[in-house]
Amino acid sequence: MASNAYEEVGLDKLDSFCHEYENLPRGYVTRCFNALMYAIPSLIGEHKRVKTPIGSFYIKPQLLRTMTEDEVVTAKYIWLSGIDFRPTKEFREAVLRQFQSIQIDRRHHPMDTNYYSQRNAELESCLSSDANGNRFVTVNEYSQATGLSAHSARKCLENMTKGDNPILQKTKIGTTNVYTEI
Repeated sequence: MASNAYEEVGLDKLDSFCHEYENLPRGYVTRCFNALMYAIPSLIGEHKRVKTPIGSFYIKPQLLRTMTEDEVVTAKYIWLSGIDFRPTKEFREAVLRQFQSIQIDRRHHPMDTNYYSQRNAELESCLSSDANGNRFVTVNEYSQATGLSAHSARKCLENMTKGDNPILQKTKIGTTNVYTEI
């Protein structure tokens, strides 16, 4: 089953959802968001952090150039590099409770292979020991432990054999590549 995480739900659908399941009057959510679109930028413009039940909003200013201590910093030397949103603990926990049912479509949300290309908990869990005590893993085992495709798992294991301090050493046994811990 493909994920619906890439599908966008607009304000009209959100408003209908809240009307149907929370018994809010039609248009209530839209009016609230319209008010927030006016209020939050005004308050942020006054250098205030705006706290809401789902999280807080604040600006991320950035200096255009390096300033010395004696210089007065005016608005022409500052630009807005973004607006940060920090979700509240309650909101994160509410999302986490729903997270169990989420299935991710990897075409739209590729996995970060940088994490899997270094020593990690998944690698430690799937390393097996041979009779001499050497720990090893195969592409298939690593693929199953991480949820990566065989191609991505092979690429990550190959990355761990390279560099100044490699973690693994690749050995071909028959038709299977075995990656042994160094």
